[in-house]
Amino acid sequence: MDSFGKVLVVFIPNYCKMRKLFTYILILLSVYIGFVEPVKASDTAITQEEEYNPTNIEFEVRLTAPRRFAVIFENPDGNSIYVKVYDMVGNQVAQEISNHKGRFAKEFDMSSSRSEVFIVEVGNARINNTKRVFLQK
Repeated sequence: MDSFGKVLVVFIPNYCKMRKLFTYILILLSVYIGFVEPVKASDTAITQEEEYNPTNIEFEVRLTAPRRFAVIFENPDGNSIYVKVYDMVGNQVAQEISNHKGRFAKEFDMSSSRSEVFIVEVGNARINNTKRVFLQK
């Protein structure tokens, strides 16, 4: 390859129904002609075990009764995970902390609160996730 390199420019319109096929053919053609080098299997192989590092805590909120809901999630490593419930004004109305490994399920009774909308926050020291809960009176 010379000092300027090779340039391949192809315009594929967004409305083209066969865009994926054209892109795939273009990649194969680029490798065949020599514009790009193919990736070897050894380049992409994982050589060491990667640490489990979730970027988000997934949880589920289920309505169990009028003015009650349950928060359910999995705690795979047994680290401390908190569940906080806020009303729409921002007041914390409930809190629960889970330190055990496995499935967590906790029912929250909001019958004493006047609010109809709550924010549920589940997280730990590094990450958290929030969801809105709408309850009828």
